[in-house]
Amino acid sequence: MLQRRTRLQLYELVWTAPVITVAPQFNISDVALKKACRRFDIPVPPRGYWAKLQAGKPTTKFALPPRAAGMNDEIVIGGRYNHWSYGLANEEILGPLPDTPSFPEEFAFVRERVRKAIGKVSVSRVMTVHHPAIARLIAHDETRRQKQVASSYSFSWENPVFDSPIEQRRLRFYALFLAVARCGGRAEVRGREAREIRITIYQTSVSVSLDQPTKGRGKTTDKGDQLRFVILSGYDREQEQASWQDGESGRLEHFIQEIALEVVTSAEISYREGCFRAFEWRVRRKAQLEEQARDHQLQMDREERERQQELQQARIDRLLDEAASLRRATDIRAYVEAVKPPWQSVRF
Repeated sequence: MLQRRTRLQLYELVWTAPVITVAPQFNISDVALKKACRRFDIPVPPRGYWAKLQAGKPTTKFALPPRAAGMNDEIVIGGRYNHWSYGLANEEILGPLPDTPSFPEEFAFVRERVRKAIGKVSVSRVMTVHHPAIARLIAHDETRRQKQVASSYSFSWENPVFDSPIEQRRLRFYALFLAVARCGGRAEVRGREAREIRITIYQTSVSVSLDQPTKGRGKTTDKGDQLRFVILSGYDREQEQASWQDGESGRLEHFIQEIALEVVTSAEISYREGCFRAFEWRVRRKAQLEEQARDHQLQMDREERERQQELQQARIDRLLDEAASLRRATDIRAYVEAVKPPWQSVRF
């Protein structure tokens, strides 16, 4: 059975008993529970903690760190599932409503924590450290290059993708991925030309775009050496939440630290907005379910009344039939007596 706990609740739980004792409550292993704690930055007692505690030796209880930007505060675990985002059952929705979402830490403090965690970020002219996603792109490009060398035929769609200066620059700018990784960010690049980019900060995804600026109808500008970075939002990911572009104030690389900060903090904004939307949805959904339950109860009451009325009418109809039958029997007996010949009444 799936169970929900806040970070604080799970933190207090794993510090009241050994993880191997707590885990069966969720029908998972102690390894899975520790993994969940690590994912949500929940410290667990170190090896030997419970033996020291039982022996009366001094122990240290690690404090629960503040929730990181983009991290969920609710954890859903249990059964054969180990989800950190799972739909509410109707029974849960019909239960008591949780408190309206609140965030005790002001956003300015969150932003400052993120800034410190990111630290200094720069884009080197020569890539020496590659993010795994970029290393895969480079490996694929090298495979294409080797294939061209080994083949006597060459097709344009098989050419290496990232040989041009602008594409090399795009790959270098993905040092951004290493920066957001310091705040729990995981980057994913899709497509042959690496145009689909998504960065997940803990459990919150942020869609971004890095490409040449356009001048309408998807056409790029005449300045082919320019780049533009956009943080996208909205359901269809077509709304621009923030953007940076090569210009008079400098090239895009000069803003990479600011961009990394905004990517991570935009995940926190998205998470907080999502919490309010989820709460509002739950209020509406609970009202709908309660109305449906009332309508269902009214329907059942109406059907029961109709059933009782039908039973009552059936009893009345039966009594009327019995009364009619009795009257017919009485009339028949009277008729028989009336038409009986007189001699049948003479007794000898």
